Amino acid sequence: MTRAGKSIFYFGFWVLACGISLMFFPQFSLGIAGMSLNDYLMVRLFGMILIYLAIYYFVAGRRPAFRPLYLTTVFTRSSALLIMILFVLLGMAKPIVIGFTAVDALGALWTALALRADGKAGAA
Repeated sequence: MTRAGKSIFYFGFWVLACGISLMFFPQFSLGIAGMSLNDYLMVRLFGMILIYLAIYYFVAGRRPAFRPLYLTTVFTRSSALLIMILFVLLGMAKPIVIGFTAVDALGALWTALALRADGKAGAA
């Protein structure tokens, strides 16, 4: 695996953990973020989608030809932090949720740095 591929592959474990927690423990997961619902079906479905997304990360991370996907995730994962900060500033979310998207942003930074290192090493 390339450095960038490893960052994508291992980030998949974070996505998988989030998916499992939302799918099987939605009340607990949302409670951490200070949210509550009467019906957790949509949260469970989102957890399922995250589990599937994690599988995509595992597959893509092992394939250097997926480099365009790696690059795309740098932008999408880092933008999640900015959007969540905006939601907090607008009073739509509690500040604790920034922590979850901070992990996404750190993963994006790791991938960006790995892409750069791979490019310098000729692994791209």
